[in-house]
Amino acid sequence: MTFSPVPKPTVNFFTSAILLFIGSFGGTHLTAVVAPYSQFSGLVGFLMFPIAFLTGMRLWLWVDLRIEDCRSFVTKARHSQKKAPGRFRGAISSFAFVLTSVLVSMLSGLILTPPAMQVVVDPGYKMLITGGTIYGIICWALIQLGYLQYGDGYPTD
Repeated sequence: MTFSPVPKPTVNFFTSAILLFIGSFGGTHLTAVVAPYSQFSGLVGFLMFPIAFLTGMRLWLWVDLRIEDCRSFVTKARHSQKKAPGRFRGAISSFAFVLTSVLVSMLSGLILTPPAMQVVVDPGYKMLITGGTIYGIICWALIQLGYLQYGDGYPTD
């Protein structure tokens, strides 16, 4: 039994579009606050969360398929046909969004921080990592609620 709504392509499309648009808008404004005099802050901010989103989508599928491969190997070894619920597997694999958002935010902080200040821990890193974590958790929550699914042709269970 699942509590998520019926997968609809239009809901998935609009959720993805909103996440990409809000990510670009929010990333641009966040990097403008963190590095107001940087020449690359607009470009890095515009691309920061969309890259995290697209990377998270690919990593989500990859992790999900690896978990399924491991589970099928274990069930063949035990000669059991019990299958773990897809909901639990999806919760683990979709956590890839949080990880990719944090990593891309950290990379953006390294790009935006001037080379002379890279040794010093700047509060800008904390803001970018916090923003990346929040963005990743929002994506993860939308997956758990069923508003964001794999693209066409990918397995959902």
